[in-house]
Amino acid sequence: MKIMMWGLALGILILGCGPWLQSCWGIKDKEPNVAWDRIKQMGTLANLTYSEDKAIIAEYGDKAWINVIEDQQVKIVMVTDDAKGEHWLGIRGTANVHNALMDAQYLKEKDPQLSIQLHKGFHRLAKAAYDEFTPRLKPGYKIWVTGHSLGGAGAAILAMYYFQEDRGLEQCITFGQPKVTNEKGVKKFWEMPLLRIVDNEDIVPLVPPLTIVSALHGAYRHVGEEVILKPKGHWLWFSKHNANRMLLTGTWSNLFHESVEDHFMRNYLAKINKIIAR
Repeated sequence: MKIMMWGLALGILILGCGPWLQSCWGIKDKEPNVAWDRIKQMGTLANLTYSEDKAIIAEYGDKAWINVIEDQQVKIVMVTDDAKGEHWLGIRGTANVHNALMDAQYLKEKDPQLSIQLHKGFHRLAKAAYDEFTPRLKPGYKIWVTGHSLGGAGAAILAMYYFQEDRGLEQCITFGQPKVTNEKGVKKFWEMPLLRIVDNEDIVPLVPPLTIVSALHGAYRHVGEEVILKPKGHWLWFSKHNANRMLLTGTWSNLFHESVEDHFMRNYLAKINKIIAR
């Protein structure tokens, strides 16, 4: 009984301190390392990965290459801007039962190329995307990687491959991304340019939750800087250090009134547009 009471008291203390810690560690309305128009650009691509091919072609024309990875049942999109010497790589998020099962594979497995433990489902998606994208990369082109939800997790691991290979990774920008690796993985890829955009009440960046299964090989942690989108065109920016030390990387207020609606990519774009309009 005493243990239960102490646990309840700790939970209440954490919940009460959460908003204060956000305000203490986060910097309100601080410009992140990329401009908001670039964040919107990547968000638009992440959103369009859910769309029919004709919508993607309408946006990018012949700059777009579209493919579906059959064994992963995930759509991937490459946009090549020859004028700027850039590739934009997008991976679709959860869109079917198979994708949901990938999300639920909390066990980790070691990647022999990266030498770190990774979420099994996200890892296999990222490796499949890597095998498809890599032969199509043009030498010397800068690489931008993006994705939402499951696609964000795949994008983060894909970025790890290109960062380690020094292929010209400019930045990975993810939206509502779950965690993909443990503390050792975080330390190895601490310098990787990853920016995670998190909606204020999106629960997905808090997963995988800490369980006996997910704790094997070390609890899941987040890599990179973090921007939490707040109401009325405001946001909080967290440095890599502060984002990493947050106990539940994301918004603490999610714990008891998390919003499925706030996870949708269209709501991310709506908040980004409000920020740009300020």
